[in-house]
Amino acid sequence: MSDFNLLTISAVQSHIGPAIARYLGADRFVEAKPLHWVDSKDAPIRRVFAYVQLKGGVVAPRWGYSFDFVPHLVAGKMQWHRTEKSAIFDAFIDGQSAELNLSYMWGEQGLLEGLTSRLSSAVRQAHDFWQLGRQAIYDQVVTLSNRPEAGMYTQLPAAAAFCHALSGREEDARRAMAAYIERGKPREDTLPKLWAALDGALESGLGR
Repeated sequence: MSDFNLLTISAVQSHIGPAIARYLGADRFVEAKPLHWVDSKDAPIRRVFAYVQLKGGVVAPRWGYSFDFVPHLVAGKMQWHRTEKSAIFDAFIDGQSAELNLSYMWGEQGLLEGLTSRLSSAVRQAHDFWQLGRQAIYDQVVTLSNRPEAGMYTQLPAAAAFCHALSGREEDARRAMAAYIERGKPREDTLPKLWAALDGALESGLGR
């Protein structure tokens, strides 16, 4: 291991960016922002892959979906993320693990140790995840929302609510939205907007 030498995120990106683009498929994924790649070919459902910063000079992989039809809350107000650059994780797998994390505390040598295998393994798991959801993404998201650790993820109840709605499951959709509202504490004037957006999704789902 080399001596302590904390790399900048731009330096980390310069090392892993080209490899990630190659593994993900540069014909589909665009690096919308540093360490954050988005595939918008199937919008309004976007696939997202990213490395997020953790404490201790570590970045960890994350992969999942961003949905144009699912709102999010900013300072209690409802907003949308309907572009490549604004895409966020509505539902995702947290790939944080000793096998996949990358440390940038020990300079380039520390980062490069095992880099290729860690990157390829993370992207392979991401592709396996997306492949599983190819025929039933909405059900895949609902399954994620039922995991014991789902309570850690703020946006997941909203994603589940809209996936239930578009699948025609009104009671489940409203229950998930209520959970999102309780967790997110939206402003009073935002509540009708959230329910109206869900009603629109329910109309689409029930009308199929």
